[in-house]
Amino acid sequence: MAFTVTLAEISVFLIAIAIFIFVLYLIPLVIQLRETARGVQRLAEKYEDVMVDLKSITGKVNAHIDDVGEVVKNFKDVGLKATGLADLVFSKVKTPIVTIISLLTGIGFGLKHFKKGDDTISQITKTDYTD
Repeated sequence: MAFTVTLAEISVFLIAIAIFIFVLYLIPLVIQLRETARGVQRLAEKYEDVMVDLKSITGKVNAHIDDVGEVVKNFKDVGLKATGLADLVFSKVKTPIVTIISLLTGIGFGLKHFKKGDDTISQITKTDYTD
């Protein structure tokens, strides 16, 4: 008894072996895809939890941002009022101080020359003011 195999039968046999080997490689691939899908599902569940927490944190931060904006506005207002107050004090104090300094300088100049006994105007105008 002799086996006679035609070319078509050999081709079908080789194709069957190729499909078998292909299926053997597909099994681990399908298992890995299933594990990956489970991992993605777990990640999606954690993502939902994180998003809920993130939304609550964002709401709290937004509530405090309004407070910070108000504090910054108040700080700016205080700064503007402080500069205005400094200008007001300077303008109110400048005139009396200049007047008092002028009077004291004049009195000092007069006393200095009365002590020396100088009574001529020409000597007063030639006097060095830095002594």
